[in-house]
This record gives sequence, structure tokens and C-alpha cells, in this order.
Amino acid sequence: MQTRFSKSLQKNQELMEQLIQPDKNNDLIIRPFFALGQKCTLYYIDGMASGEHVAQHIIRPMLEYAGEEPSGDLAQFALEHCITAPEIMLEKEPEAAMIQMLRGQCLVLLDSSANGIVIDLRGYARRTVGQPINEKVIVGPHEAFNETLRDNLTLLHKKLPSKNLMCTMLEVGTEIGSQMAICYLEGACPERTIRELEKRINRAALDTVPSVGILQQLIEDDPFAPLPQAVLTERPDRVISFLLEGQAALILDGSPRALVMPINLWHLFHAPDDTNMRWQYGCAMRFLRMFGAAAALLLPALFVSLYTFHPTLLPMTLLTNIMQSRTVVPISMYGEAILLLCIFDLINESGIRAPELMTSSLGLVSTLILGTAAVEAKLVSPLLLIVVALSGLGSFALPDYSLAFSFRMAQLLFVLVGGITGLGGVCLLLLLFLCWVGSMESLGAPYLAPTSPQRMHNPDLLRRAPLFRLRLRGYLSDVFHVKRASGRMRRFETRK
Repeated sequence: MQTRFSKSLQKNQELMEQLIQPDKNNDLIIRPFFALGQKCTLYYIDGMASGEHVAQHIIRPMLEYAGEEPSGDLAQFALEHCITAPEIMLEKEPEAAMIQMLRGQCLVLLDSSANGIVIDLRGYARRTVGQPINEKVIVGPHEAFNETLRDNLTLLHKKLPSKNLMCTMLEVGTEIGSQMAICYLEGACPERTIRELEKRINRAALDTVPSVGILQQLIEDDPFAPLPQAVLTERPDRVISFLLEGQAALILDGSPRALVMPINLWHLFHAPDDTNMRWQYGCAMRFLRMFGAAAALLLPALFVSLYTFHPTLLPMTLLTNIMQSRTVVPISMYGEAILLLCIFDLINESGIRAPELMTSSLGLVSTLILGTAAVEAKLVSPLLLIVVALSGLGSFALPDYSLAFSFRMAQLLFVLVGGITGLGGVCLLLLLFLCWVGSMESLGAPYLAPTSPQRMHNPDLLRRAPLFRLRLRGYLSDVFHVKRASGRMRRFETRK
């Protein structure tokens, strides 16, 4: 097949017919017209490009042109003298022009010119900028990404109007390419981070990458690691905070979330509320999340192992109450804990997948039937039900969904080990878990840094110090110290 446009419009039309098959693809608009003394043909997808803008910026200016006689390459002349669209370029390769057209752009072919004109007049329906669904805050902005790459980049430029904000456009997918952008702050983000990201993206051998979650799995360091190695966020302000620390963000067209790498474990416990509120409140919320994480991971396993293998460590009054409540329960403590954890995860999953109108009914059924009725029917012990509920609340306190899900998976494993081996097995499994996490990396950076290995950093990991003490950038940044204002206020005057 011909790899470049020729100067014959008829041959170029035949070539485009082989590529896009207009007899089968009925939403393709082909508009022949005569302008600049030559035959021309316009191609665009119905609904992807705005018909009103096509008529205003392409067809009408070319048909009504009455200036100097065209000279040189006709496509270049039309670009400079006729077409009034802001984004326009020449394309020599038919396949590249076809890909741009399928993404919503227009293609104009002119007789006697070996160049096609690609004009960006996209006008397809898209979701407006709305509020975050999963990362809501009390104090802070309420803007969220949508599925349009250009809108997401616009939000970043609006919130961070800096000449150092760079957005490198790439394409991922071997058969059906998807546009994406690597966003970083030049001077703060190390060049090795950008090079490593580009290398992993180019190495991602998949036919198509429709979502940022699939992209994360293709570029992460260890697919068998127990914890997430990147942050997925739908908040532009959170992406800006990561960029200022020297990290990079990946934004994929068609995905309403940004992927931030590299990260450490502590980033997964941070929430936007921590910075927008006073530092005392931020510290309290972070400590509360750490308590919730420990409860989600270890509380059921400790309860089962203590009752089964080490009952003497429990207070006598508590042990007596537990034994009395279990005299009518037909299931062992070990099996009952596994059953309740599985039921809790089932309720959580069904609550996420159920239609919005059914969520209130689902919560009522889960609370009354599976909770109160199970206790009254002597199928489960009340204290174990409280323990499982507390561990579930602890997982809900974690701000990152992937982190909470991994803790719930590990929770079941700890219960299995604790019910078989006791506290010794739980401690050994916890040690192995910590060793595994300590050996993890995110884009080549240690997962537990800057605490292990020890590096100079801001006091903004487990606790949150006052803002005037945050004098350093993130440990991943090339620019270590933050520039402070000189104390003079810059004034802006608006023209009336």
C-alpha cells in the first residue's frame, strides 16, 4: 500500500477508501468541493467534528477566497491564506492522517498537492468538569478530571500556571493507539524519572490501552507485590502537589484519573484534607488512618489466635463472656471469622455494584438480616461480629481504594494463619510482609523511603508539621529547597 500521499487527488481518494472503507463506515462524511482552482475533498467523522465549525473555518474560507494567485504547494498555501482554524498541520502519511481523523479531526486533500491538511475542529459530546466521586473533601477545591485529555491538561495549567510545567504527548498501544501525556515540573522532576517512564510505556506491548488502570499494570515494577506502586487520583489539586514534590503524572485520554509515579507507602495514607486543614487536624486524621490500617490488617487475626491458642492472655471476665456467648454457636471461632469476613466483603462488593436506587435497601437488608438476625438466631457471636465490623471500618478509613483492598485481602490471610498457628504465625507472617514491602520499589525508588533508606525530607510523612516548617521539596526532587517569598506582595491591576 502507498505510504505517502501523491499529487493526484484521485489516487489519494482511492487510498483513503482502502483505509477507511466508506461503503461500510456510514458515519464518515466525504465532502468534495472546488476551491483555489483545484478539486478538493474533505473527510471527517459525523459527530466527532463540529459541522458548524467545519463550514465556518474550512469550506467557506476556501470557497470565498479571492486573494492572490495560489503559488507553491497548494496545501501549504491553503494553510497560510484560507483555513482559519487555530490548530492545523500538514500530513504526508495516509495512515497517520486516518488515525487523526478517527480521533475527531478533519482531513482535506487537494489536487496537485502531496500533503494532506489535518484540522482540529473536534466537537463531540463530553462530560463537563464535575466533583470528585471517590476523593471528596470538606475543605478544598471540588474539581475532578473527566474523560477528555485536553480538559484534564487544561485543569493542570489553570491550577499551576508555570512555564516549567511540561506535558509530553505520547501514544500507547500497538494496534489501536491511545493518546496520553506525561506531566512533570521541569527542574523539580529528575530526568531519569521521565526517561524510565518513556521506556516502560514504549515497552508496553498490548494491542490497546483503554484505561489508566491497565496502563498501571503494564509499567509497575512488580506485578506480584502486595501493595499498589502508584497513586490513582481524580483530583487535579492532588496531582499538582505531587508535581511540586518532583514526581510525574500520566494522564490517558478516555480515563478520568491520573497515575502518579514514583510514590512511597506514606503517600497512600495522605488525603487532600490533611494540607487544607490546620496541621493539628491533619496529624490527628493521619494517626486515625494508621490505627484503622492496623485494625483492618490484624484485629480479626489477633482475636481468633488469642481465643484459640492463648486464652490465658485475655482478661478472665472477657474470656468468660466470649465462652458463654459461644456455647450456642455451632461454628468454631476460626470458621466463623472467615465466614464473617467473606460476608462483609460480599456486602461491600454488592454495595459498589448495585444500582444507586438499591443501595439504601441493600444496607438495610445487610444490617437487619445478616447482622441482628444472625446474632438472634445464634449463628454468630456478637463480639466477633463487632471485631469484624471494626476491621471493616478501619479499611474504609484508608483514602486509597487499592490500599484498602490489598489490606482486606491480607486480612483474610492473617486470619487463616492465626487460626492455625496462633500469635507466633501472625508475627512471622507480619515480619515477612514487612520485609516484602521493604524490598518493593516504585519506578526504581525505594518504597519505604525516605525512612528506609534514611534520607533528608520534610516532616510530612506520618505526621503533618506546620507549613512554615516544610522547607524542603520531596526527596525525589532535584531541587531540594523550596523558594520562600521575599515578603513583598505582588499587585495585579485589571483594566476597566
